[in-house]
Amino acid sequence: AVKRLLKERGYDELAESSAHIERRERELRGDDQASSDAEESQQAQPKANMFDLLMGGEDGGGNDDSEESDGSGAPPAPPPAAAAAAEGRRRAKGKRKGKGKKGATAATGSGEQTMEEFEAELAEFQQKLPESTVAADDVRAESGKGKGEALGVVLTEQQQRNRVLLVADAKHLDSEAEIRRMFGSAAVKDKGQRLGAAAAGKRLTLSHPKASWPAMRAQAGVDMRAADAAELRDDPTGGSWFVVEHSGRFRSVQVEFLAAVQTHSADGVAAIAHHHPYHVDALLQLSEILKQTGGDFAEAGELVERALFAFEIGFAPRFSITGGMARLDFRYVESRTLYLALFRHMQFMARRGCWRTAFEVNKVLLSLDPVQDPYGALLTLDFHALKSRQHEYVRQFVSDWSWSSVELPNWAFSRALAEFMIEQQQGASSGGEVSSMELLVQAILTFPTVVPVLWSKANVGVDDVVLTHP
Repeated sequence: AVKRLLKERGYDELAESSAHIERRERELRGDDQASSDAEESQQAQPKANMFDLLMGGEDGGGNDDSEESDGSGAPPAPPPAAAAAAEGRRRAKGKRKGKGKKGATAATGSGEQTMEEFEAELAEFQQKLPESTVAADDVRAESGKGKGEALGVVLTEQQQRNRVLLVADAKHLDSEAEIRRMFGSAAVKDKGQRLGAAAAGKRLTLSHPKASWPAMRAQAGVDMRAADAAELRDDPTGGSWFVVEHSGRFRSVQVEFLAAVQTHSADGVAAIAHHHPYHVDALLQLSEILKQTGGDFAEAGELVERALFAFEIGFAPRFSITGGMARLDFRYVESRTLYLALFRHMQFMARRGCWRTAFEVNKVLLSLDPVQDPYGALLTLDFHALKSRQHEYVRQFVSDWSWSSVELPNWAFSRALAEFMIEQQQGASSGGEVSSMELLVQAILTFPTVVPVLWSKANVGVDDVVLTHP
């Protein structure tokens, strides 16, 4: 019954095909001239299975070998990919065999530089290298240049020491982040949602716009450019000078603002700030009106921050407000508004108790013109440094600052207090050359008239004989 079934299903034709396959295999095995790669490809092909071929007629899901068979009895040819891989392996073997023989003569045969010639040139170059290095060091020493290449300008060592004292930390210019560090996130959860840097169009440092602020449908009209050669001043600090400019639209609104100020019209100023929400002069004036009339101090501070946002949008690409080397010429009226905005912002930060933010803003204000210091930032920097517990900064500032005089009463007494706080924290290993007591005595002897003022501020009762003593 099995034979009859096999005969009905074409077993005779299958037997002929299998016989032809066996004869072909004997011929291939007897061929001694076949390459090793061809033998590997033949061994990779599986031997025909009679039952698989038998079941291939009934089931369409047979193996690939039965499907590739054309029914003529010819053995299945290796796929093109396998043949190409075998050919690639054969060529690679030939290259590896000939590599060792040709490697020794490749350099000389092709006319390229030999290893001996290369080593000779390298030795000659190394003999010349120390001389050129010494010459470059001599040129640098003669010119007095030091660090500061990363800033685009080359600074002397003195300029670099002063610049370090003016670099502001951008992460500490955020007052809400400081409040969050002191009191937790619950203290600022109702302050309004902030806009991201992408919404503002650039990375912001001084201001942090909120979603409740009016949309800036047009540019604020406050732009900045680098100062021309004719506008540059003699500057020992080595900084880069910039100038603020107003657009034509801003100047037309400025005429209306000045008319409202001359008539003492607070409503007129408020109307200009409403119709032009990023007019910096109107924002600062309205903030001052709210502060003087007992209005909302939080809203007054937000108006100042909005003015800083308008300025920051128009900053020049090379103007780095935290780098300590950006200068703004106070002689131009357009530039003075930024000084005023930073000074007001520093005051509001101190009023909120954000001493570290006020300290960083104070450094930014001083860095705009550290020599002239039009807003007297040097007179408040020591106070903000002590309140933010930057005692090491006070010590370093007194010893390294050379762009203006620090022989001032506030710095003399602040230096003694900072040294005292460092001694309390570190003990005998404070590293100070002079003790806090010696610094206090020196400050009293240098500025004796400050002592009665300190007594009165501290509510210390002193005999009138002492106060009236010459």
